[in-house]
Order: sequence, then structure tokens, then C-alpha cells
Amino acid sequence: MHYIRFLKSPRLIDNSLRSAPSSLTAKITITTDLGESFLWEDINVIAELVSQDGEKVVGKGVEYAWKGREGMRGLEVVLRISPRVDGVVRMRVRSVSGELDVRRLSEVVDRMGKDEEGSVVGVWSMDVNLSTSSAKVKEVQPPLAERVFQIGDGKALHIWEETGESIARHIWDAGLTLSSYLHTISPISSMSTSTTSSKLPVLEKLLQEKSELNIIELGAGCGIVSLTLYHHFPQISNLILTDLPEASEILSHNISHPPFPQSPSRNSTTTLKHEVLDWSQPLPSFASEKKWDLVMVADCTYNPDVVPDLVKTLKELTSEEGGKEGKGLVCVAMKVRHESEIVFFDLMTEARFEVLEKCRIPIGVLGGEGEEIEIFVFGRKGE
Repeated sequence: MHYIRFLKSPRLIDNSLRSAPSSLTAKITITTDLGESFLWEDINVIAELVSQDGEKVVGKGVEYAWKGREGMRGLEVVLRISPRVDGVVRMRVRSVSGELDVRRLSEVVDRMGKDEEGSVVGVWSMDVNLSTSSAKVKEVQPPLAERVFQIGDGKALHIWEETGESIARHIWDAGLTLSSYLHTISPISSMSTSTTSSKLPVLEKLLQEKSELNIIELGAGCGIVSLTLYHHFPQISNLILTDLPEASEILSHNISHPPFPQSPSRNSTTTLKHEVLDWSQPLPSFASEKKWDLVMVADCTYNPDVVPDLVKTLKELTSEEGGKEGKGLVCVAMKVRHESEIVFFDLMTEARFEVLEKCRIPIGVLGGEGEEIEIFVFGRKGE
């Protein structure tokens, strides 16, 4: 899978004093989730000026050719703004081809199991207020960008990322694929599919049938997995997103910008928050004093140096010590990138975890060999 990214945040160039159209300019790239590879295929993308909600197109879009076969790594896009356009707008850049563009969250799982072509995820900029621009050139701040995935009934999941080439605090393939899978098994989803609902029956039963669920996510990044859970499983009681301090800002932003009003069926006392959790340190009280029904982990096993601390933390979170009754499940989604990641499974076995169920979801990669996302559900053996 590939992602369109803003290398440089969109800039508003105000030419009103010269009686010429103002413009919104940005530099984009198209890369894999970690940014380790650019899109080497040629595709057409379209830059569009859209309304503040990101849906209504304002004016005519401009198509550009991404020449991946010529080694393109960056592309400048420019949108002329009609003097008749006012108020708050945004820039959206997406694939022209509907077969490549990912608009619905369900497509991530459904499409990848059926073709080898691959997908390209579009991007939305921050708000640009045309009414208050006082400078000749104005940066859109802060440097964030948004991914939008339709989930049915006119609703969408909105996830903000940091812009630029850093791999941190971006959506990665395993997290997006796991989110798509969770969407398809949700009891309130209008896009549920029978093709995926039986892949992980133990996980499905827990999420659909247990009330007052307590769920914690490790290495949450942007928070896409937990936010998908929050908006698809209304019986969740506590949902805590955790990561290192550098992820706090983006997690706070995503939690405080809900994509749509709270469902009337949701538990009115649901706790949704983020906390700092360093796997190399002792568990803080918010994590150690609660019995967790489910621990979520996505895209966290790629660095073998931190895997021992990750497994230690998983063991502590599912321990029966301290009066906590029962053992929670651990759901791990991963895209194996190198052989050294096998150490995760060795350490999980040593910690008396066993694989209860697993599934593999193929990923088409445009211009490259197909990959796959693996989702594992672990349980703890008796001591």
C-alpha cells in the first residue's frame, strides 16, 4: 500500500493586491508506510480545493502525473483560487483512479484479498482560512494532515498525522488493516462482510458479546486502531491509548477531534484517553491496577531491540497478580519486514503466551511484490 504525503505543508499565496488569483501550493510524495520506498509506478493524482468538512469540491481540481518510473520523489501541486471562493477551505490530493483510491475503511480488507494491484491512500490538509489571510505567503499550521475513511451511514473515521518524511506518528499498514478488519466485524457497521467475520472468532466473540470492556493499546501512534474500536463497539467501558511522550500531541489531537457525534447506544461512562507508557519502565498505576480484557498492538514488532520490553509489558498487563481476575487477550497485527522479528514469538512462548487464532490478509503493492498483514490473538497459559 502507498500513501500520498505532504512533504511541505500547503502554503497560501495571496495575490489579491495584484488582482490575480491567489493559490494554494504544496509538495507531495507517494511512499510506503515507513517511507522506505517511493511509488515506482506512473499514476495520475488530482489536487482539489474542498470545503472544511473535506467532502464538497470547491471549483475544478487539477490533475498531475506522478512519474514513478522516472524516479520521481516529489511533486509540486498548485491550486488557483477563484476570487469568488471565500471562507475556510482545504486541499485534498488523491489518486484519480477509483480502483486505487481508498475511500471506505472496508476496502482495505475487501480489496486486498481480491487483487494484486495495490492501493493509494489520499490526504487532506489542515484548514486554510481565505478570509483572514493578511500575508503574501501563509503557511497552513500546525504541520498536520488528515486521512479520511468512510464507515457507512454518512460517517467517516478521521485520523490526523504529522506531515513530512518522518515515519513516526503516521498510519502504518498493519494498523490500518487491523482497523479495517475491526470495522467489518462490528455489530453496528453497515459494511460488515461475511468474508472476514469468521477469521478471528475468539476476538470477534469478545468484542461483540462482552459488556463493559476494558481495552488498552500499546504503541498507539496516531490512534487509528483504538479510535476504530471506540466508534464501532459501543459497549467499551475503558479505552486507553498509550505510547511514548512524543506521541502525546498527535494522540491528544485525534481524541479531541471526534469524527462524528457519540452514538446513542454508547456507554455514557466510557473513558477514552491517552497516557504515556514506556515499556522499559515499571507499569504505571493506570495500567497495573485494572484488569484488561484486551491489549491491542499494531506495527510494534519491527524493532527487535524493544521487543523484550514489549513482551514484558504484555505479560504484566495480563497477569492475575494484585487481585485481578482472569486473563485478557492480546491482539497483535504486524507486517514482517525482516527475519529478526521472529524473536517476538520466541519471547511470547517463554512468557507462556499461546496463539489462539491467527489470520493473514494479503496486501497488493502497486509496482511491487504483494505483502501480507498477519493478525494474531494470544492468550496466557495457566501458571
